[in-house]
Amino acid sequence: MSLLTYLEYDGQKPLTQEEIKAFEEKYQIHFPKKLKALYLKQNGGLLDECGISPEDCLLAEVYPLVSENSDDLTVRKLLKWQKQDQLIPMEYIPFCADEAGDSYYFHTRNHGIYYICHEFFEEFQENPENCKIAASFNEFDEMILDMEEE
Repeated sequence: MSLLTYLEYDGQKPLTQEEIKAFEEKYQIHFPKKLKALYLKQNGGLLDECGISPEDCLLAEVYPLVSENSDDLTVRKLLKWQKQDQLIPMEYIPFCADEAGDSYYFHTRNHGIYYICHEFFEEFQENPENCKIAASFNEFDEMILDMEEE
C-alpha cells in the first residue's frame, strides 16, 4: 500500500511544483519523489486506518508543508521549532505522525526514514541510526499496512 492510498481530504489544497521547489530551496532539501507526488495531490492530510509504527500506533497524518490556518501543524512550523530547539539536526525533515504524536522524518543526505518516539528520544540523541526504520521513502511507503485487513 501507499500513503497516497490512505490520505483523506481535509481541505488542504494541493501544492504546485513551484511552491514545492520554493520550499525545497528555502530549506535546502529535496523531497523524495513519492512524497512530492503526495503534496502535489494534496498538501498533507489525515490518514485512514493504516499503520507501520514500531510502537503499534496507527499513522495519523501527513503534515502539510504550509497552511493558511496558523493553528495547523506544518512542516514549516516544525522546522522552525526544530531550528530554535536544536535538539534534532536540520537534515531530518518531519513529514508524518502517528496517533501518539510521534513523528517520522526523512534524512536529506542518506534518504533514510527515522521514527523519533518521545519516550525514547535519548536513543535518537545517542545514535540516530537506532531510530532508522527504512533505507528510503519508497521502502517506508511499501511497509504501510492496511489495519482494516489486519
